[in-house]
Amino acid sequence: MSKNFSSELAKCMDPALVIVLSEHLSWVAEHPEDFPRSEHISQSEAAWHIASNGFLELENEFANRLTEWREKWQQRFETENVAQIVASGAETIKQITNAKERERQSKNLYLGTVHLMIGDAQKHIVTLNSRAELLQEKVRKTWHKNCPNDSYSKILPSMENAFQNHEETFFSDVKESVPRYAMQEFAATINTKKESGLILNFYLSKVYRYVSKTSINLCKFYSKKWALYARGFSSRQNILPLGMP
Repeated sequence: MSKNFSSELAKCMDPALVIVLSEHLSWVAEHPEDFPRSEHISQSEAAWHIASNGFLELENEFANRLTEWREKWQQRFETENVAQIVASGAETIKQITNAKERERQSKNLYLGTVHLMIGDAQKHIVTLNSRAELLQEKVRKTWHKNCPNDSYSKILPSMENAFQNHEETFFSDVKESVPRYAMQEFAATINTKKESGLILNFYLSKVYRYVSKTSINLCKFYSKKWALYARGFSSRQNILPLGMP
C-alpha cells in the first residue's frame, strides 16, 4: 500500500480508532506464528443473516412508504390546483430574457408550490437512514460478540469503527442532495417544451425516481457493507455471498 494512499485513507478514519487499528496490525506483524486456527477470521453468520434479511425488508418497507408519499402529494396538488399554478408560472418565466431574473422567479415558484413536498421527501431519506443505523447497530453488536478477543480477529472491527465518522459525513451529503436535485430539476422542467398541464406530473415523477433510487442505494450499501465485513477473511474461498444483488 503506497504512502499517499495510506495517508488519504487515514483522512477518512477516526484518528483515535486509527491508533487502535495500528496497534492490532503492529501486533499481528510481530506475531505471525499466532495466526488463529479458525478457517474464517472475524466471520459471523448470524450478523450476515441479520443484515441480509433486515436491509431487504427495510428497502421494501420504504418503497411502500414512498409510493404513499407520491399518492399523498398528487392528491394534495390536485386539491390545491398546483398544476395550474406551476404551468402558469412556467409560461411567465419562459418569457423572461434576463438569466438572473429567470432564476429568481423559478426559485420563487418552487418555494410557492413544491417546496414542502421536497422537504417531505428529504424526511423520507432521513427516516430511512435512521432506521438503517439502528439495524446496523444490531448487526454490529452481533458481529463484535462473535469475534474472538485477539488482534487478528479485531482488525476488521477496528476498521469498521474507524470509518463511522466518514459514513456520517457521506450520508449527510446524501440527505442534502435531495433539495439540490429538486431545485435544479424544477428549473429545468419548467423550461421544457412539455404541455403545460403535464409539467408538474413530469417533475413529480423525476423526484420520485431520484428518491426511490437513493433509498434503494442506501439499503444496498448497508447490506453489501455488512455482508463483506461479516464474511471475515480467510486463506480459502469464503462461501457467504455478498449481500443483496
